[in-house]
Amino acid sequence: MATLPEITRVLTAHPAVRRAETALVHDNENKVAVAAVEVSEYVSGPVLRNHVWRELGVDSGLAGVLITERIPTVDGAVDAQCLAAAVAEGRCTLYSHPRDDAERRLVAIWSARMDVPSVGVDDDFLELGGDSLSALSIVDAVETEFGRPLDVYEFVSAATIRRLAEILQLR
Repeated sequence: MATLPEITRVLTAHPAVRRAETALVHDNENKVAVAAVEVSEYVSGPVLRNHVWRELGVDSGLAGVLITERIPTVDGAVDAQCLAAAVAEGRCTLYSHPRDDAERRLVAIWSARMDVPSVGVDDDFLELGGDSLSALSIVDAVETEFGRPLDVYEFVSAATIRRLAEILQLR
């Protein structure tokens, strides 16, 4: 597990990041590291989380990254309550582990085809850097793995592994 300053240092080193701060916030009964980041060009929270995971390991402790115009502060430190509110309101998606075999298989496919350390089941395909080529590659792999056809529109509309697993299980 990395320290909060280490996570902040790695985020700040990313070329699209102007400023970053990291704090521990409550998520259900757990405390997780969430970073607030000001960017100079478009980059998503999941892409920055994966950047940290490449540098510090998947077990670094970083669960989510909130992209914001200004980092919220209280008394000169990042406002952990504001970060917790962003998580609760869905403005900052935290990494979610797969719940079942279908989700685990889809995580493996997305991770391999998109070359990301790990994909959370609620991570958005486009926010992970997905494009038309990776979509076609993933659709092909999903059809092979699950032995059933999958329409590209259906895949893109699902957007997350959780929704895609639900679609595949309904057929």
